[in-house]
Amino acid sequence: MHGYEVVEISLADTRRLLEYKRLAKPDIHLNLKGFDCAWIINAIPAQDGLRVLDVGAGYSWLPSYLAKERGCEVWAVDDFGYSEADPFWTRSMDPSEHIRAHPEIKYVLGRLGADPAPDLPKGYFDCIYSASALEHVPPGQFNRVWSDMDSLLRPGGTMLHALDIAFPTSRGLSHVMMAVGFDLLHPILPSGLRNRFLFETPRSCARAALRALRCPGHRAGRQLGVVRMVLDPEIVTEPLDFTLNRLMKDGDARVRHFRVGSLLIHLVKH
Repeated sequence: MHGYEVVEISLADTRRLLEYKRLAKPDIHLNLKGFDCAWIINAIPAQDGLRVLDVGAGYSWLPSYLAKERGCEVWAVDDFGYSEADPFWTRSMDPSEHIRAHPEIKYVLGRLGADPAPDLPKGYFDCIYSASALEHVPPGQFNRVWSDMDSLLRPGGTMLHALDIAFPTSRGLSHVMMAVGFDLLHPILPSGLRNRFLFETPRSCARAALRALRCPGHRAGRQLGVVRMVLDPEIVTEPLDFTLNRLMKDGDARVRHFRVGSLLIHLVKH
């Protein structure tokens, strides 16, 4: 496995979101998904024929935009819930219809980190990215997913990943204190406990990603602290209408609003 240069590990901020919105081509929304897509677009070099892989693309417009507007060779790997028979994937559209409607994208059905592995070319891609996808990976498969992405990325290639991370405040003040303690004690905690709660804080998630790529020496923490996440008004959070949309689509009156931010990980492979 090659080493990586860390370009950015941070949380999405309102300053950049407003700038992306002001200059948006295509138009973006003032939410986490809008930030994530704009951040990825701005970080991918403007180079015709760039070989790009979207991990967990779902029904996103981003792969099509990169293929049609940026001239990228775009692949997308996702199983569209076929392995789970989850109605979430079919309530709006048949996945096969979506795939047929986008011949400009090379869809590969499957999930990274699973057996058998999706049929993707090793060391082929110039850029591998994901938006609101990797936080859905079960903790037990997290290392394998990053290892699979590493095997698919060429030396000199770029990884761009935006992961949804829930604010500790969503579960009250006591949970904030627990999250602070989890980050402080992280280096001495048993590995099983660290892995089980790797999505507990942005710092623990970033540490897990770097550890999976065997570059744990980087200090993934200065801008990812729980206290800053709670107090900094510049950190982008998912707006309330996102929760309302889920409630109306799913019909679940138990849905409550969780403050969610976006953890940004930008790496370049040596």
